[in-house]
Amino acid sequence: MIRPLQIGLTFIIIQLSFGYLIFPDLIYDLTNTAHWALVMCHGIVQLFLIWIYFKGLSYFPQSDVVDVYFKIGRWVAFLYFIPFVINLILIVAFNNRVHTEVIISIFLPRTPYWSILILLFFISAYTATKGIGTILRCSVFLSFLVIPLVVFNIFSSTVNFDLHNVSQVWDLPIQSWLDIKFFYLLGLSPFLFLGFITPETNLSFRKLIVAWISVLLFLLSVVYIPLFIFGQETVVRLPNPFLEAMDSVDISWFSFNRQTVFFGVSLVGLVIFANAVILLMIGHVMEKMFQSRKVRAPHWIIGTSILSFIFAVIVPNKMLIEQYFLWSIGAQSFFMVTTPFIIFIYGFLSKRGVLEYEK
Repeated sequence: MIRPLQIGLTFIIIQLSFGYLIFPDLIYDLTNTAHWALVMCHGIVQLFLIWIYFKGLSYFPQSDVVDVYFKIGRWVAFLYFIPFVINLILIVAFNNRVHTEVIISIFLPRTPYWSILILLFFISAYTATKGIGTILRCSVFLSFLVIPLVVFNIFSSTVNFDLHNVSQVWDLPIQSWLDIKFFYLLGLSPFLFLGFITPETNLSFRKLIVAWISVLLFLLSVVYIPLFIFGQETVVRLPNPFLEAMDSVDISWFSFNRQTVFFGVSLVGLVIFANAVILLMIGHVMEKMFQSRKVRAPHWIIGTSILSFIFAVIVPNKMLIEQYFLWSIGAQSFFMVTTPFIIFIYGFLSKRGVLEYEK
């Protein structure tokens, strides 16, 4: 299997994990018209940041993003990556808890959430300890399992469409671009993992375009399916608009008479895979920052996954979980914007001899 293809599939799967539950809610809160323009703008900004990211990393062909920061300075790397890792730990915790609440509502209404959390954390951490090769191979298997279900969900939902529910498609309020939640959208664009694996592959920006287009089409679908079914006035009041849209479709002709069964199966695979990638990033950063022969990346992965589990369990209710998750995504947006630009500027100046590497 060609590795760039595996990375492209990994990029798509991670985007699906975050896109299902959080992305539509943010778009509906930002605007009640011209939703497509906001989605397209988000996609273009994401593509621009990815291009800056790849351009900056191209100045350091044998280095990953952690190595580049250590070239800038060891203390700079510590000051930058310690908050980065803490935020990733919180994202894993709240991501698992948010998805657990949805899984319980679909499959297991009488099951305590902590038991499902244990299962999700165990599988994610175990996958992450096996390394990037295992994760990339899993992306191929998971894509064959999940992507057909995603496509089935999208096309089967068209039976309930009412095109009159989406009327104003051109008038996008100017305040939508200035709202802080638009900045939060970037936190749902987890492309930083590309900088952790680029030295081991021949991945280029051009090879990622197809994956980016696929993600953009998916995001448009998860935003517009609830809109076509319920309308703007209703979706803003629903706790999980896409889940409600799936549940509204009658597929009694099939062996499973609830479309949400397929939605739930997709979510389980997506959240496990996405968190495995994030835990792998944490292990990679911690291993390079605290170089030790006894404590390797798998040990950091196990330790931080336990810490994430504790955070996920102690938050008492769903409302706080969603609020904390949104704050973590907002903090992640900061890293999504600053990391590409810092690497690009440092690489650009280093190439011209303005700056030198730290010895």
